[in-house]
Amino acid sequence: MTMENNHIESIIVGAGCAGMNCALELKKENRPYLVLADYMGGRIYNDDKYHMNYGAVFFFGSYDNMLDPQKNIIQPTTDVLPKLGDGFCHNDPNNDSKMYAALSFKTLCDAPSLIKYMNFMNNEFLPHYKQYKANCEIMEVQTALKKDPLMNELYHQTADEMIAKRGFQGICNDLISLFAHACTGSKVNTLSALDYLNCVQPLTLKIPSLERVMSIKRFDFDKEGMTKRLREGNGEVLLGDDGTVTSVAREESGWSVTCKDGSTYTCDNLVMTTPIDVTAKLLDGLPGVPKLKVRNASVLYGYLLECQPQPAFEKGIVHIFSDETPIIFIAKREEGRYEIFTEVEFEESRMFDRYFKPGWKVIGSKYWPKALFTNPNYVNPNNLAKGLILAGDCNGLGMEPAAISGVYAANKILGKTVD
Repeated sequence: MTMENNHIESIIVGAGCAGMNCALELKKENRPYLVLADYMGGRIYNDDKYHMNYGAVFFFGSYDNMLDPQKNIIQPTTDVLPKLGDGFCHNDPNNDSKMYAALSFKTLCDAPSLIKYMNFMNNEFLPHYKQYKANCEIMEVQTALKKDPLMNELYHQTADEMIAKRGFQGICNDLISLFAHACTGSKVNTLSALDYLNCVQPLTLKIPSLERVMSIKRFDFDKEGMTKRLREGNGEVLLGDDGTVTSVAREESGWSVTCKDGSTYTCDNLVMTTPIDVTAKLLDGLPGVPKLKVRNASVLYGYLLECQPQPAFEKGIVHIFSDETPIIFIAKREEGRYEIFTEVEFEESRMFDRYFKPGWKVIGSKYWPKALFTNPNYVNPNNLAKGLILAGDCNGLGMEPAAISGVYAANKILGKTVD
């Protein structure tokens, strides 16, 4: 692709799930674009050697855009939890070695709330959520919420309010909320009900078989391959200092961005898919652009260890913990390796000693000071000004919601939206 005087029709800032999906949708229509980012993949922070993701760890079977075979963004690998009986819950913050199986006498005693919850998921939430996601591909989030009172209610409720209102306390206290914490590192009383239910979709079961409705798998991501694909045809990608945007300006007939290397590019359409706090800082003070609302973020540390578990943690494949403890989850990979996510630093403080036998070794890690933006329940407009489109993690969390926002941004450029 060639640019005249560094001008291009569309610039996409950020190359996470939103940025990649926006670019791939424009690519389908052979429309020119430039992707500018520090790193290909965003929060998909993949270690090619160990096939470990330190950011977005797994996907759900309902991630239609991320799993679209034509886009081929992620490549499914192993089941995180082949069967629920291999998962263990640690719900006592005063004794996190105390545990019970995800399918056990304790959770089966929650049958009344379990049945209520599963009926709600299968008959109300999942059908409404499917339509809501489709709407968000062609209209702003705030418009899609107005069209569906259930989605609007869930967006503006906290998860604990939703759980109490609908009588889900038993099964949520003993299982579902621990899984939501494992997905987000956030407390249930701060997550929106919509984000909570999005995260716990894989725990939707068929009654009475207790089979899961959708899969939860790990994946690989080929960042070099994706970069090459996005550079084909009318696309271009600049990464590192060449692609790290340091400032944005409004021009008479469009937008300009300046990168860390000093290069400046202009465009008719500017799509901002960087983390919402980064986007807010870049756009702050621009004439005619509303001030963005930034949710509070969870803090996450991702680790891959060569280790052997302490006896209390030898059972099963996955261990999930109360949101009152600093450890989020432990998952067994191949023999002798475990992935662990925590809310505080565990390596130098030797906090791993509680969970693993002497000799454990960290072979990979990643610190996310702002991992997932989870609360409060702000709704930011997607269309900030003519030719300026907001996408990414601005109105929700997770790979698929971000992907959908990228599809919306492309559809806006292509004239396929209804707003």
